[in-house]
Amino acid sequence: MGDKRKPAPHLLVKETHEPAVPQDWPEGHVGVALTDDEVGECIEITIHGVKHYLHSTTARELSNRLVARIDEWNAIARAAGVPEV
Repeated sequence: MGDKRKPAPHLLVKETHEPAVPQDWPEGHVGVALTDDEVGECIEITIHGVKHYLHSTTARELSNRLVARIDEWNAIARAAGVPEV
């Protein structure tokens, strides 16, 4: 039997963007949880209502890369005199 969490290929979301109007910031934008024991992946990340199930090593690498890009963005923001995130 296949994984029942996976939608049919024609239903897969390939891209999302920030909503035009904030939705319950920050909970409406992003969520992170540990999964139940029976789930092979151990981290559940929800972004704009789309759930992603990741192994802990993938979640760590995503975190590392996000921090690196945020640091890069903050340097640009600092140079432009605008608030950092």
